[in-house]
Amino acid sequence: MRVAPLSCLSIVAAGLLGCANLDSSQGSGVDSAQPVNSKPTLLPELTEPVFEAPTDPSAPPAGHSNHGEAFNRGPRQAAYLMEAKTANIDFPITTDKPQAQKFFNQGIGQLHGFWTFEAERSFRQVLKIDPENPMAYWGMAMANNGNSNRAKELINQSVKHKASADERGRMWIEALAEYHRDPKADKKKRKAAYLKALRNISAKYPADLEAKAFVALQLYRNGVNGKKTDHYESIDKIIGEVLAKNPMHPCHHYRIHLWDHKDPKRAVGSIGKCGQTSPGIAHMWHMPGHILSRLKRYHDATFQQEASARVDHANMIRDRVMPDQIHNFAHNNEWLTRNLDYAGRVGHALTMAKNMMELPRLPNVKDDGTWSVSSRSSHAYGKRHLHGLLQNYELWDDVLALKDTHYLRPGKSAANKAKWQRLVASAYFNTGKIAEGNQLLADMEKLLAQQTTGKKKAGDTAEAKAKAEKKKATDIRKVRNAAERPFNSAISALNRGIAEAKVHRALATGEKAAAKGLLAKASDIRNERKALMQHRVGDTEAAIKTATAAVKSGAEQARPL
Repeated sequence: MRVAPLSCLSIVAAGLLGCANLDSSQGSGVDSAQPVNSKPTLLPELTEPVFEAPTDPSAPPAGHSNHGEAFNRGPRQAAYLMEAKTANIDFPITTDKPQAQKFFNQGIGQLHGFWTFEAERSFRQVLKIDPENPMAYWGMAMANNGNSNRAKELINQSVKHKASADERGRMWIEALAEYHRDPKADKKKRKAAYLKALRNISAKYPADLEAKAFVALQLYRNGVNGKKTDHYESIDKIIGEVLAKNPMHPCHHYRIHLWDHKDPKRAVGSIGKCGQTSPGIAHMWHMPGHILSRLKRYHDATFQQEASARVDHANMIRDRVMPDQIHNFAHNNEWLTRNLDYAGRVGHALTMAKNMMELPRLPNVKDDGTWSVSSRSSHAYGKRHLHGLLQNYELWDDVLALKDTHYLRPGKSAANKAKWQRLVASAYFNTGKIAEGNQLLADMEKLLAQQTTGKKKAGDTAEAKAKAEKKKATDIRKVRNAAERPFNSAISALNRGIAEAKVHRALATGEKAAAKGLLAKASDIRNERKALMQHRVGDTEAAIKTATAAVKSGAEQARPL
């Protein structure tokens, strides 16, 4: 057996977490399932080399699949039947293996829940049970519709074996194969042709609920923005036809997406059913929170987002998955934090924000080997919300308690330092620590001078070089602007931060008139806070107008109210 080299961390994970065998040179690239409740298997004592060098020069490199490049990505461990945790649907395929049909139905349900990674795992398991089944390849391609290059290779395998499918299966295969035939072709035309092919399947097989469901989804994906209401109605009608036959079909999910931005009240009937149709798919619990948030029902929205988080937690425990490896995990929990804020559950919101920062931070590794932490990671979302909660609710004692911890400690960039300085300086002045506030304010002004000087120097250098190269005047300006751009966010943050800190200092020292003039320069303060500050400087009439605007723009949100 030839096994791909693993890092030390991977070896530890394979032993301590009981990972499935990763040999991708056998079968379909899907490994045998390990019982979910089995105890982790510890690594045996190493007495001879673990890895063997490949001896066949025609064989793929170690760790690569015999089935082509498309199989080198995606899930590499076996699927297992989640039973009632995924959707109650039936999509018959040509197979004499009942287990293959069960895994195929599970994969379709996972597709409906946008759980594409697990859907591919289920379809790979179909291939393991029923080798060369063309619908298994079709399912894998469906799970990769957003990656045409990979989907094309998968659907080509399906076409190669399509003779063993029934007529209906061949129609599904041909529709998807044509869509991915030329990934560089006009996407709008490709999508229109694909929709037409799906409609043909639905017309020929009117009892096929999955055809109707995928027609509704494709109509939505082809674009609804700017379309008239009757276009939405026609999609909703198709969804209604599916639900008339199967009231707990997961296309409740599509109805929520459809009306989310158009008329959220139209999706209220699907709120309580979406998660129930697929109890083990977190996204299906998350989506009703969209509608509830649009309807300003923030307490109810938090219920949905928490339910989604609990499903993700169960998935992490059961399948030993890291948090930010789960689709939309960070997005769901930041939305939960936001709704807790809007509902006035400040303590819970702070706890959630901190928890997001306490989770393991997974790097995004680029092709050149460099890595960074995404701005959409749990940590980034958590820090953003923590800053906002502490500032907006004026929790100055909490700011000072956390200022030197990993929760608030700034990164290395000047913009990050400016944000931290603004928050902490405001806390100092509002808790009577004038000397500490003055010192931090002086640090902010020093950093602003450094950034301003650095910007001018970078611009001058770039301009001089461009002139020496005899560039046009317009190009010289572009070059200078590009050189100065990295300094702009820090300079802007420092100017606004210094203005706010000075307002707090003037109020703390009883200089209301000075504070009123300084407040005008702090242009990015949220209205609910600005109204309080206007009132404190004695401009109550302006404060009432600002507070009114805050309540109007943040309807039913606790802080403006």
